[in-house]
Amino acid sequence: MKKEFGIVVHGGAGKLARVSRSDLSKRRAKLVESASEGFKIMHFKGGSATDAVESAINVLESSKLFNAGLGSCLTLEGQVRMDAAIMNGDLSCGAIADQSLMYKSISLARKVMEESDHVLMVGNDSLRKFCDAIGYKTAGFEVGYPSRAQISRFNEFLKLVGSRKYSDWKRNTSLFNKYLLRNPVPTQQTGTVGCVALDADGKLCSGVSTGGRWMKLPGRVGDSAIVGAGLYACNSTGAVSATGAGEEIIRICLSKMVSDFMRDGLGAQLACEIAIKVLSKTSGNGTGGLIAIDKDGGVGRACNTEVLPTAVRLSSIPVPLVVISKEERLSQLLFSKPKGKANRQK
Repeated sequence: MKKEFGIVVHGGAGKLARVSRSDLSKRRAKLVESASEGFKIMHFKGGSATDAVESAINVLESSKLFNAGLGSCLTLEGQVRMDAAIMNGDLSCGAIADQSLMYKSISLARKVMEESDHVLMVGNDSLRKFCDAIGYKTAGFEVGYPSRAQISRFNEFLKLVGSRKYSDWKRNTSLFNKYLLRNPVPTQQTGTVGCVALDADGKLCSGVSTGGRWMKLPGRVGDSAIVGAGLYACNSTGAVSATGAGEEIIRICLSKMVSDFMRDGLGAQLACEIAIKVLSKTSGNGTGGLIAIDKDGGVGRACNTEVLPTAVRLSSIPVPLVVISKEERLSQLLFSKPKGKANRQK
């Protein structure tokens, strides 16, 4: 009997308030494309879980639909600053933070993992020198210019900052007007993206990519670049990717918590559910979500937000399955798997 393998991707934990049906449909389709691309890499091209995670996240970073890559939100000073990380089940990992060299942040994080002895590298200057040293070209992957609608959205936040009514950063409120706001240029508010994969050889990988949070202070680094917080992978347990309020996720090492629960014998779904209960208890509702795949191919998803758009493609199902709202469960879909040949790719 062949062992289950597959991939899970998410498009960020959040609210539905500003998402139209059209936008939601586009995001759903892009998640299906991402999961399909990652699965194809493993199943038809002989690629690893690492290849699958990078390719799947590249699809989302390029889409402009999520808070990653070309859809990244901005700092208080109106600049794009992205974080990303990737981790293999053998504990090798690489992360980058506070960079705008290229929108394919996950690919740059993989270079840090494979071409250096470091885990985390920060800032454009340092990363530019690193890319030059290894001959890695970032040209052609620059961050694009935002639309009028995106600029309008940023200006809404800017007004809240000016009136001290911006609620996401309570202690930072007193600092906002002390920072120089130079030519603010916004992008849309969407969600961090993440991916976990288990390949046919039983190897695991987790990845995450983000633009951060609106109106973050320059130099802020969130959970996405922090191993154990925004992601974790171990071949003896599983792979985990988190999304949400980065500071709260960092404080409790959310992804490592899920891995530890799986080490204790819990499946991916129950491990995610318990970890989100811990997050809710420490930080309140509306603070985050998780996806995971365990070493046996079991998948998990949980959140305390309204939505966590997620797509899963396993070797035992013919097409990707998608869930959006908090109430929808991957397990309900997987227990009533669509009929058809398992290797049919869409």
